[in-house]
Amino acid sequence: MDKKRVLIIDDDYNAAKAVKEALQDKGLIVFYGSNEEEGLRLLSKVEPDIILLDLVLPGESGFKIAQGIKADPKYSDIPIIAISLKTEDIDKHIAAKSGFVAYMEKPIDLNRLLFTIKDILNK
Repeated sequence: MDKKRVLIIDDDYNAAKAVKEALQDKGLIVFYGSNEEEGLRLLSKVEPDIILLDLVLPGESGFKIAQGIKADPKYSDIPIIAISLKTEDIDKHIAAKSGFVAYMEKPIDLNRLLFTIKDILNK
């Protein structure tokens, strides 16, 4: 996998750190924001190839943040993967309707995440 840029937006620092390290070990360039404001600032600054977005954040929900990103023509083509403790089918359904291309439950299976990212970025 070439040097693709990944943006993680997740308020769970320890979970995000583990994901960040695993992705960096595979040669990806990873940026991390712990909330909506940091995440959106990084979005405009680094123009990621893919976004990992937690659904439960302080302030705005990941669903709403994803809808906002997808509504902006500059960012609408960036694939977004939902990461969440939510395991209900309704949450997965709402995520699909909100523009997410995949749904990963926490704790994140790092091998599955890497496979999913590689699959999405190689389309």
